[in-house]
Amino acid sequence: MYETYKDIFNKRGRSYHAAMLRYPAARREEFEWAIRFAELTDGVRLCDVPSGGCYLENWLPRTIELVSVETSSEFIECADTPADSSNTIVFCEDLGDIPLEPCSFERALSLAGSHHLENRPAFYGEVQRILQPGGIFALADVEEGSGADGFLNTFVDQHNSMGHKGDFLRPGAVQELEAAGFQVLRHEPIDYHWRFEARDHMVEFCRLLFCIDRASDEQLLQAIEHYLGYQRLDGQYSMRWSLYFFQAQKPHPEGH
Repeated sequence: MYETYKDIFNKRGRSYHAAMLRYPAARREEFEWAIRFAELTDGVRLCDVPSGGCYLENWLPRTIELVSVETSSEFIECADTPADSSNTIVFCEDLGDIPLEPCSFERALSLAGSHHLENRPAFYGEVQRILQPGGIFALADVEEGSGADGFLNTFVDQHNSMGHKGDFLRPGAVQELEAAGFQVLRHEPIDYHWRFEARDHMVEFCRLLFCIDRASDEQLLQAIEHYLGYQRLDGQYSMRWSLYFFQAQKPHPEGH
């Protein structure tokens, strides 16, 4: 089994990227929720970490100065950036040691990547270090015990030849973020949908995104029904998904 984020996505980053290229709007609601928690305003400097194939950029206004930090060379090679992109991509060996200057960002965002990190508290500490006082960190990942947890750590674990053992978020993450120097402003699980034009698209997207190479289409569809649920709504197939969202702020020094 490939246990670290970097090792995992150096092996299956291209499959993940293929899913995002074929169905770029499937996770629209997820990106919109993450952006909402980051409270972006014109001209802010944002660090997306880990950035995967730079998919967040497709949902941001061009007034945002984006720096994408990623540990997987496979993802960096796949990075999907618009033709007019001004995104700066930074390779990082270890997210416990991010090669960026202290207090250099007003916002940081981490979407659905932290569950494969070996040392999440060290990662939180590095995000706190690179944020300016008053800066906001938006963190979102699967919640422990949720349907998405069951789908990933049970079904995908059994039907992906690399396995899947995510260390998912729980309410105790509040204490971990506070220990890293953050003030947690908001945290809650949020349900939304991944959306597709056809049921077969939904199955193919999940197969590619999670590199499910040991299950038939019918088995995969049954797992989606069992752990997540889906419905046909407004001419689309809407698959239920959820993440636990946190909004944390780096406090100003006392007296400021």
